[in-house]
Amino acid sequence: MDKKVFISYSWGSSDHQDWVVNLGRRLMSDTVDVILDRWSLKDGHDIHSFMEEMVKSDDIFRVLIICNQKYSEKADDREGGVGTETQIISPNLYSNIKQEKFIPILLERDENGEPYLPIYLSSRKYIDFSQEEGFEDSYEELLRNILEVPSIPKPLLGTKPPVYITENRINLSDTNSKIRTIENQLKRNQTLNPKYAYDFTELFLEKLWNFNLDKTPNNLDEFGMVLTDTLKSFKPLREDFLKFVNILTSYQLDFVSDPIIEFFEYQPLYLRPKDDRGGWSPAEFDSLNIIFQELFIYTVALGLKNKNYEFVSEILNSKYFIKDPHQRNEEPSTFAFLYNYHKNLEDYLWKTYNKVTGFGDYVITNLSDQLSKNQIILGDTVCYAVSYLNNEDYHDRWFPSTYLYGDKHEAFDFFSRISSRKHFEKVKCIFDVDNKNDFRKKILDLKESSQDRIRYSHGVFNDVSFVHELINADTIALYR
Repeated sequence: MDKKVFISYSWGSSDHQDWVVNLGRRLMSDTVDVILDRWSLKDGHDIHSFMEEMVKSDDIFRVLIICNQKYSEKADDREGGVGTETQIISPNLYSNIKQEKFIPILLERDENGEPYLPIYLSSRKYIDFSQEEGFEDSYEELLRNILEVPSIPKPLLGTKPPVYITENRINLSDTNSKIRTIENQLKRNQTLNPKYAYDFTELFLEKLWNFNLDKTPNNLDEFGMVLTDTLKSFKPLREDFLKFVNILTSYQLDFVSDPIIEFFEYQPLYLRPKDDRGGWSPAEFDSLNIIFQELFIYTVALGLKNKNYEFVSEILNSKYFIKDPHQRNEEPSTFAFLYNYHKNLEDYLWKTYNKVTGFGDYVITNLSDQLSKNQIILGDTVCYAVSYLNNEDYHDRWFPSTYLYGDKHEAFDFFSRISSRKHFEKVKCIFDVDNKNDFRKKILDLKESSQDRIRYSHGVFNDVSFVHELINADTIALYR
């Protein structure tokens, strides 16, 4: 059945009347049956009765109220035909359950940019036609409203709440207890027996097995929901790991990096079944792969936050003897072995939410309260810079997935402050250099070899700054 609308307006100038007539004609051409006095009111008809009939009729699906300065003033003063319509519309507007029948169409604003709306419509949602250049967008919004075809359809209601809401996967009392023990020992003695740190990482590694994927649906949408629900359910345990790292990096402990480096060396064992069974899919361990990469970024970010630059240096410049019984190559790895392109997560969040970087979006939208967004982005970007400065092999390089989400001025103050001698002397260990000349040479050598910009897999306009753009080689340690 065709939708029928009635247009209420104040006659005003001939230009205004033409605008209303043209709107009516275009709606008619788009299958909307328009009742307008210019072609629907016959000579001899009672104008007031016509108005009342149109407003109250069940056949009228929408009443379009064309609001400009003149209409607003006449409505508020109850003047002329507009005043009569106002007296008819007002009680219907407030008593009729279907209040969406009455749509204010805004044509004018005052000198302060405020909409010209009658008082009785001032709290109503209107469709804005006040900017000529926005006419087509506004017209589409109006037509979609009348035809009941929203630009964003209401999603289907799910059949059950996500598991991270309804299920508590693990008991955290033992990890909480170990963290309290570590904290108390440090407060009391200002030092710590390394055994307490290793006890925590051993327990944490055991609990991680609770977060591999029990089922991996073939359908990407279903798989993506299972994966993201699993990652969200990991957050409480993740917070315990971050508290652990935060506590250790808040103190100057000689051994602090050792248990954490060894923890990350176990990552390859979590990319295959614990029981070494046959017949498994790598997708079953997507969640654990993502978790290790996320935890590494947090670890670096916490070290930077606590200004424990020696710790950050050891985490980023040490070699990792990965625990992989199937790895015949006994050469140690750089930290970049923890970076992976998580195809299933990327494809799911791109398809479902149009996210340029699935992993980056996951990290940023699930931030811990222990760090700000810019602190986590800095940690990720420092990993990128160090990996490019210290390694020529593509496989030893890190891509900063969170980079595009940052406030570049605030997040990268760390890099700009390298122009300070004092700051440079503190952080030079992170970049594995002894002096500014060595650092300058590293940056310029990398600049000379840099070619194409590094881009995200989705979104051709999203790229990452070159390292020489983050760190100005000519101003290293230039100022006091």
